Amino acid sequence: MNKTDLSRRLPIKTINADIDSFYSLGSVSGPMPNRTVAAPESIDANSAAMGAKQQRETEIAALVEVAADVARQTKVELCNAVMAIQESLREQTGHNPRQHRP
Repeated sequence: MNKTDLSRRLPIKTINADIDSFYSLGSVSGPMPNRTVAAPESIDANSAAMGAKQQRETEIAALVEVAADVARQTKVELCNAVMAIQESLREQTGHNPRQHRP
């Protein structure tokens, strides 16, 4: 049995090949493997767990994207507020707060 490097995602080619193999198990006739991990029930359970975990990962990724968009918008709003303050100060004093005095 090959050791799989879990520090990186499996290549999509490998995943697709495994899924194809999983789907083709239904056409196998004759004795099935006697190893618990290779039993069809175990493979079904792993497939269901994989689907649930992938769905959760997708949901979390969407939440992270929304949070990043909200944070980005908040930064823009802060910059706009600071520029409004600076503009207001320039109008009131005729002085640019970003200019250095000699």
